[in-house]
Amino acid sequence: MITSTQQSIANRILQQATKGTTNNPGLPQLLASFLVDQSAHETNGWTSGFFVNNNNCFGYACYPGSDWQDGCSDNKADNGVTVGNYDSIEDSVCEIVDWIYRRVSDGKFPADLTSITTSDQYAQLLKNSGYYGDTESNYSAGLKRWATNLADFFKRHYQNIPR
Repeated sequence: MITSTQQSIANRILQQATKGTTNNPGLPQLLASFLVDQSAHETNGWTSGFFVNNNNCFGYACYPGSDWQDGCSDNKADNGVTVGNYDSIEDSVCEIVDWIYRRVSDGKFPADLTSITTSDQYAQLLKNSGYYGDTESNYSAGLKRWATNLADFFKRHYQNIPR
């Protein structure tokens, strides 16, 4: 069972991912729901220092010149890389949405984002794009664990997402 605070965060991530950014359209709802799982996995249920202190939903590295970051944090991800700081959860989500569309442009993600239909497929695409260093099986298992934890939330609030 997830807390009401976690439900609120999950909802904000899903809403922004489906809304899109000033640069790109929103993601399909199923893919957006995978981003919620990814965020929960990357931040240990939205309790990590880089989430709590920096609104960084994905452990995304600091990149000077980012459209969405407002600087670098004092926090580091598990791989020792300094993470970006964001003004809001929504800005952090916009960073990942734009990242996905850059992967579409460079051919690492399919042009038809609705064709991403499983956590395993999403984990593989992230891995092949160099997003994480963990094994694909461990990362995929983390996504699935959060998908299970969040299943009731999605059923109650988003019946039309086929999870």
